[in-house]
Amino acid sequence: MKHLFFILAISLLASPAIRVFAESSDQKTGRELHEKILQEMPVITDGKLADYVKKVGLRVAKTSDTPDLEFTFTLLDDPGINAFATPGGYIYINRGLITYLNSEAQLAAVLAHEVGHITERHHARKNRAQAGSQITSVILAVLTRSNEVGEASGLWGASLVQGYGRDMELEADEKGAQFLYRAGYPPQAMIEVVSLLKDHERLEKMRAKASGKKTQTYHGLFASHPRNDQRLREVINKAGTLPQTLSAETNVVPFRLATEGMVWGQNIDSQEKPKNRYQNATLGFLIDYPEGWVFSSHSNALKSHNADNTARMDLSMANRTTEPPELFIKKQLAIPLLKKSESFVQAGLRGHTGLIPGKKTPASTTPDQRLAVIYYGRLAYIFKGEILLKDDSSAVDKKQANDDFMSIIKSFRPISRRALQAQQAFTIHYVKATANTTFAALANHLKLGKFGEEELRIINNYYPTGEPKPGEWIKIIRQ
Repeated sequence: MKHLFFILAISLLASPAIRVFAESSDQKTGRELHEKILQEMPVITDGKLADYVKKVGLRVAKTSDTPDLEFTFTLLDDPGINAFATPGGYIYINRGLITYLNSEAQLAAVLAHEVGHITERHHARKNRAQAGSQITSVILAVLTRSNEVGEASGLWGASLVQGYGRDMELEADEKGAQFLYRAGYPPQAMIEVVSLLKDHERLEKMRAKASGKKTQTYHGLFASHPRNDQRLREVINKAGTLPQTLSAETNVVPFRLATEGMVWGQNIDSQEKPKNRYQNATLGFLIDYPEGWVFSSHSNALKSHNADNTARMDLSMANRTTEPPELFIKKQLAIPLLKKSESFVQAGLRGHTGLIPGKKTPASTTPDQRLAVIYYGRLAYIFKGEILLKDDSSAVDKKQANDDFMSIIKSFRPISRRALQAQQAFTIHYVKATANTTFAALANHLKLGKFGEEELRIINNYYPTGEPKPGEWIKIIRQ
């Protein structure tokens, strides 16, 4: 049912009975699609990069043939290389595509191309030849990131990822080049984008061949153009040539500032993480708390309690001894007796647990306390859980509290530096090259693995050969 609304919207858009749409109809359809895309796809809604994309997009849109149309530019948190437009002025660009661009003019070229699709209403012209069922299947493939999207090139909906066909793509190029020129950007930036995308496609084929897998390059942006496309050059030259002083000003500096620190590849931070997990990167351990438990880190302890605050558990640390955890409890903690005392080993770590006997007097009652000590590294991790009696002691589920205590204790385990590193996203940064800088040396130093040098070359427009000049700003990828 989650895709039903979207399917209906797309089916209406594709209906052969509807031949021409008014602008208001486009906007209605686009708005409905936009709402569904926001639900189904990860979106970057704030921050300097999202604001920058919107600013550049609106600058181009204001020079288009429909300057009064309200355009919406959305940055998708997707590592794929793609940009697409939907009816009514909605334009989307993947974060992954921006990582390969090198100037504001190139970003503007991508967005201007999509603006061209909207002003020429290619969605309406394209969908007349296709059935609604075909469209919905591809749209759903897009939203679910199906690997089969690349094989759906015959469907209208694939325009979101594969373009509208040679003639319409060239028309969008022509219009986009005009909009670029009017906005003060060099139309030749479109050629630059085509070139870098072809370089990326070449690298992906190399990767696929090396791994024995099928090449997954289905970006529609400029995909119909060969590297030296004469028709594309003609429409771009027709748009005009800016004066030399202006054509050189491609706004490289603002682009660099906006993209500094942006995520490269898969965004680890956006992935769903285990709920109620505490992780200490410095000491290298993690704990999973039961549902409803709240925890907080303090200078000398990790404190936690359940939802109704009837049970709590504190974790503290002390230097361990050479004696086993059981003797540590007796000698270092001065607790001579434990009920239900038992030793255990978990995740390769030695531990001991038991119950500190409670006390009962005419004036008060203290329930048993759960105690555990686990040795990890040079430290002894000391867990102490206690039940907090209310006026009505029957309201406290003592068995559940003890089960929670043991769940917390048993969840304690080490986490390796490699695992911690895997949880950190790769990000783009800029550095100035020196006389000794080479892409091969950088890739090796940054541990980018196989094809790391080629990746650095492509994102810096040095593929397949050449080295950066001393003092030149270049992109690097680091964790």
